[in-house]
Amino acid sequence: MAPVFVLMALAGASHGAARDLGRIDSACKAAPSERASKDRPRIFVETSGAVIPKPREGQWRELDSEVELHTLSESARPPNTEAIVRSTRGGTLVSMYFQDASASWAHVVDYCFRPEGRLARLTGTFNAYTPAGPGPGIRRRRTTYYDEEGGVLQTQSHVFDLATDRPLPAAQFLDEEDPMYPSLRALPFSSDLLPPAAPVDPDPDSLAARVRERLPSVKACYDQALRRTPSLGGKAVARWTVDVAGKVTAFAWQSDELKSPMFATCAQKVIEALRFPARETPTVVSFPFVFGGPGSKVSVSPSTSRGDTRTTILPSTPLH
Repeated sequence: MAPVFVLMALAGASHGAARDLGRIDSACKAAPSERASKDRPRIFVETSGAVIPKPREGQWRELDSEVELHTLSESARPPNTEAIVRSTRGGTLVSMYFQDASASWAHVVDYCFRPEGRLARLTGTFNAYTPAGPGPGIRRRRTTYYDEEGGVLQTQSHVFDLATDRPLPAAQFLDEEDPMYPSLRALPFSSDLLPPAAPVDPDPDSLAARVRERLPSVKACYDQALRRTPSLGGKAVARWTVDVAGKVTAFAWQSDELKSPMFATCAQKVIEALRFPARETPTVVSFPFVFGGPGSKVSVSPSTSRGDTRTTILPSTPLH
């Protein structure tokens, strides 16, 4: 925390940006959705004493009502961090309260998340009770708008007298950054708020499964070459393209520590005979085979790419 000199709001937005801000403000209105109108707000408190927990940190407890929250806030050991979550027609509103254990400041931050969970607007109200100048303190309000990719559209910042809430042209005080949670899943209590994320299929095209089916044939190529070169071992990385019909094309050895023409020729024929499901676009496959010597296991951990998309395929069960 460091002294900063806070000025008035930034320059006004362009007409296009103003329309974007207006749409965000409209979506972030607190009108409840039809489903949410039947549900109570969800209330969370942090019980370990953390002031500003990082994403997915802290010890969180969900309360039954705002009355329980008020009672806890008035107790001898009030929580330093609280959160109230409401669903609206335009997404999810989360209001969080942070306070310093020494009571030198308090921070209220309102987050508005889009229906898919990305942050659309953040409004932070920071109350500094120990300003550098005269008076009871300074209130800083800052609103930041974000586009769908997380980029900042505009930031508006103002400072006020804490006692009168009248605007001040500028003030010097110890400010705090607004705690940033770019998505609902980044909230420190998201594991209690949201269902678990759906697992990602590491091999959506079943490429690894098809290659694993032919591992015995690749192993036979290695065993044949091993009889000629008893010390043969190492990693050989095969690279090929699966075309739209599912056929193997453009095969090449990307690297080959074995340096055995017998193995390389035999294994290439095995791979080129593979057939994969048809697809909309060609898929490039990079597939390492690792051999450790006589009686060793064969392990593979391929990766595939389609355009700019890269999917990691988990290692197969080693083959003896």
